[in-house]
Amino acid sequence: MTRIGEARARELGLLPGQAKKKKTVRVSQVQWDARHIPGGVWIQVPHVPPSLNVWKNWHWAKQQRYKQDLTEAIRGLVLAMKLPRYRRATVQVIIYFPVRRIRDPADNYNQKFLMDALVRGGILEDDRGDWVRVMVPKLDIDRDRPRMEVFVWGFD
Repeated sequence: MTRIGEARARELGLLPGQAKKKKTVRVSQVQWDARHIPGGVWIQVPHVPPSLNVWKNWHWAKQQRYKQDLTEAIRGLVLAMKLPRYRRATVQVIIYFPVRRIRDPADNYNQKFLMDALVRGGILEDDRGDWVRVMVPKLDIDRDRPRMEVFVWGFD
């Protein structure tokens, strides 16, 4: 027989009295999405990528899982939205954070994991420096919808 305390019983509504209010978690309205834009594609990632400072402290298995999940999501978007494959392209990333804080976009938000996912997912043929121009990420604030937006423009 399992016993529960009086507070837990009230919380579950088994005893009369005030139940504790449950904390409501605000769920982001952002989802994976992609669209054709003039000259390229736009991809929306529904989370803020980890900084390199956070990444380096993750267990190796968590790092691998993050890269695999990112790649699989992009591969799914490529198939679902019939996104083109680019040999030569320019990539621009805009990261929308939920809080204002000083950040270093060039060093701490390196796009290595995203570029690998774009190659493995089928958007880019390769991420070689002479084929792909990667611009310094732009950092912005959106308290209600933190996300990452990726723009890929093809060129000859």
